[in-house]
Amino acid sequence: MKNDIINIATLSKGRLKDQAEKVFKKNGLKIISKSERSLIGSIKGFPTVRVMYMNATEIIEALGKGICAIGISGKDLWRESEPSIQSKVSLVKEFEWGKSNLVVAVPTAWIDCVNSADLEEISFEFYKKKKRLMRVATKFKNLSREWFNYKGITQYELISSLGATENSHIIGKSDLIVDLSSTGETLRQNNLKIVEVILNSSACLFTSKKFQNVKDVKKIIKKLSR
Repeated sequence: MKNDIINIATLSKGRLKDQAEKVFKKNGLKIISKSERSLIGSIKGFPTVRVMYMNATEIIEALGKGICAIGISGKDLWRESEPSIQSKVSLVKEFEWGKSNLVVAVPTAWIDCVNSADLEEISFEFYKKKKRLMRVATKFKNLSREWFNYKGITQYELISSLGATENSHIIGKSDLIVDLSSTGETLRQNNLKIVEVILNSSACLFTSKKFQNVKDVKKIIKKLSR
């Protein structure tokens, strides 16, 4: 393994990219790139290491498939990934940035809905009066299904959301949503209220179990997890 290239995946854009790069720099691992738009970089002092700038979801997949040895991504995306991916990735450290909550949010007009027990009752009312299942828009189908099943809510249908999930109930696509929220402001602006938090998420340091015993990987993980 000593001559093999070690791939490290980090976030490719925005504030989270800047925060991730600060983690490397703070711990003496300076990322060197040809330009700001370059998607490949290196780390001074580690000639066999290649840094790859990737989408947050792609990072989790790359770790699970053994393409990358180390990565920074979101806890929510790791937990949402398929068992065959998730089981091959270890969470090393949760950072104090990139924080958000995966929440169940319902229209504010549902005055009597304040918890999962109320939601279960409403789901039966939907089926009884509207002759259909309660529709839930989300980008997180696995985590949503897990939560609804755990709460014993069975009369629901998950609707895939690829865009602005918060307005799906307004346009009639769904009745409620499961989505990420940092401050809750976007939810409030779209007449939604939180009834339960499914997951507290943040940016995290991950490693692929395939490479976790490789010397340079262990060395870099130790530095990044300080």
